[in-house]
Amino acid sequence: MNPSEVSESLEAPAQEESPRLTSLLVEAPPAPVGLVSSNPSWLRLAYSVEFILALIAIISLWSEIGGEGHLDLMPWYIKLGCILGLAWCSVRFTASIVEQQKIWTRRTVGWFAGILLFCVVMGGITYYYHLHEQPDDEDDDTTAATASFSRLGTFFL
Repeated sequence: MNPSEVSESLEAPAQEESPRLTSLLVEAPPAPVGLVSSNPSWLRLAYSVEFILALIAIISLWSEIGGEGHLDLMPWYIKLGCILGLAWCSVRFTASIVEQQKIWTRRTVGWFAGILLFCVVMGGITYYYHLHEQPDDEDDDTTAATASFSRLGTFFL
């Protein structure tokens, strides 16, 4: 065999396989690139800030919708549990959206159901305390002053 024939025969299959490899690489679906795998340190900070903002927003919104008077009647641990639970579900819902390419997956639907559940529970608790608040007895007017004039002349002096 001629050495030129040997080198040509080795080069030819290499050239034939390269289009196959490139076609396999081109046809392969791209790997899902999530924000979680790229830089998780800034995501932790973002989720922490979102949690603090969710706490503030939930407290403000609940006092505006439910009424400050009804919230004053509730024990602190009920309010704290509901506020923390709703904020946690909100942050986990956001994290579920960020981790997947699709928005509505099984995890996001579950966390959204948790958000709705906490909203319904908070509304029910507020309604319960609205129904069981003590009525104000302002109809009993015991502080009214009465004036009696025994003599008409003293009134004009």
